[in-house]
Amino acid sequence: MHRTGRTISGAIAREGRALIAVMGCAGWMTGAAQAGVEICNEGAQLQSVAIGYESPAGDWVSEGWWQIAPGACKTVMARALGRRDLYYRATSGGGFDGPFGFCTQSAAFTITGDQDCAARGYDRNRFRKVDTGGNDPFRLTLGADGDALAEAPKSDAGGAPRRLSTAYTPGAYGEAITVNALFNGCTRAEEGEYCSFVDSGVRYHAYYGPNPDPLLDALLDWPVNLPVRVRGDVTQYGDITAEIQLGSVVERPGGDPFAQMRADLQGAWRSADDPASEFRVLGSDIYDLYGGELVAEELMDIVPHCEDAPGLGMGFVRIDLETQQPWCVLIDTIRPDFLRFTNPGRGNFIEYYKAE
Repeated sequence: MHRTGRTISGAIAREGRALIAVMGCAGWMTGAAQAGVEICNEGAQLQSVAIGYESPAGDWVSEGWWQIAPGACKTVMARALGRRDLYYRATSGGGFDGPFGFCTQSAAFTITGDQDCAARGYDRNRFRKVDTGGNDPFRLTLGADGDALAEAPKSDAGGAPRRLSTAYTPGAYGEAITVNALFNGCTRAEEGEYCSFVDSGVRYHAYYGPNPDPLLDALLDWPVNLPVRVRGDVTQYGDITAEIQLGSVVERPGGDPFAQMRADLQGAWRSADDPASEFRVLGSDIYDLYGGELVAEELMDIVPHCEDAPGLGMGFVRIDLETQQPWCVLIDTIRPDFLRFTNPGRGNFIEYYKAE
């Protein structure tokens, strides 16, 4: 039987009700196609919009504000963006949060550089990111709250959600549950081979043996961090881990509002303060290393805010698998090669650089 699940050792070597459309195509302008970025407002309130981007020279730039009336569109960049990632802030009198920090001011602005905002006389506000797909022209359409959802992941079955099921009577093996989770891949470990799902700080393991081999084998081709709905029976509970007899697993397209951040966090990160200190993210698993030696395994989660810092932004949570103790830091900046967190207890920055 062919099983190519990850090994633990191998791993070491919105909430929004608003309508959002993110479109990149050559056909949204009449007449000759024009390069640029356009933002449209399909909500019922005026939106005040700012953007952030990496310039052709490699500098981080923020610009604003454009006042976009309901039903209106405005061109916020007349040239091609030249990057996949566009950052934006949109406020209509309500709350707006995001993981990416840029400099702003109350008056119209164009600011080069995203560091030392206060020292340079600027405010620092949080932006969100959208993937333009490299499309030019590109249009971002905002809904009532200015929220942005990642485009729904596309499955291999012509866009239809992935679906697996087996003969199953709810409650026949234990407590019947249904959870909206993230698929966390399949693993070979000392205690056996299993496929894993993560929801709200709990790991659900479906082991080979109790679960049909063909069902778990089929999961080997599913992407890690895919949002899914899991039905089955919990056969054994632990502190933050439960064993489960699977009934069905169904993909939930667009079911993770933090999908892009989760993707950006994958890989190895080295501390800016101590190069011997690293952590590696694989799915929702974190492996802490020091001097190349594994010192701890943790479970990762992204939450709307840290419990001891409500209203200050989204949190990056690490739950130690041995002690079950969580540690939450505020997400300040996530980029392909750089992370910055804020420790809400001390107020200091914690910075990492991509190690791979």
